[in-house]
Amino acid sequence: MLAAAGVVLPAACADPGTGPGDGVAYFPLETGHVWTYAPADPLYGQPFQWQVVERRGDTVTLARPPAGSHPGPVTLVDGVDGVDLLLESGTIVPFYRFTAGTSWVHHDPWECDDGSEWAAVDEGDAIATPAGTFLHTLRLERRSAASCTDAGTTAEWWAPDVGLVRWEELNFYAGGPLTFDLVGHSRR
Repeated sequence: MLAAAGVVLPAACADPGTGPGDGVAYFPLETGHVWTYAPADPLYGQPFQWQVVERRGDTVTLARPPAGSHPGPVTLVDGVDGVDLLLESGTIVPFYRFTAGTSWVHHDPWECDDGSEWAAVDEGDAIATPAGTFLHTLRLERRSAASCTDAGTTAEWWAPDVGLVRWEELNFYAGGPLTFDLVGHSRR
């Protein structure tokens, strides 16, 4: 879902995490924050981690395991209502938006759903994962038709002050939706 880049941009805001202007951080990007994810069905993989390894102003390096076409670490630009992806070329593209009612074109050049339209929607139901039950989550959902052989990510659930707690993707091998859940997270 993400890419590597070595460019550092000057800080534009001092917020410690991304969320709407009311202080809610849906993607808290402090150095040392670690999220551990696992597929709901262990047949489809082992647990893996994302970790914020560096932060310089609003520019953040997120380490994640390389898999398939995905590179390892990625560079993100943290903003007030969203996170942008910094490409190796130095171009900044929209990645996530965390204000309910917002829609945007999601860019992720390593995923088959790059350039798809997404929308942020308040989630009314509690989301239960092995890491806990989360209330007041924001659901990000893909609105564009799939342009992939494997249909890619279709929905993600983000919890305030925690981050991504669940996502679903359509998967050819799984024969339908494949769910990944947060199984643990920590801030160092």
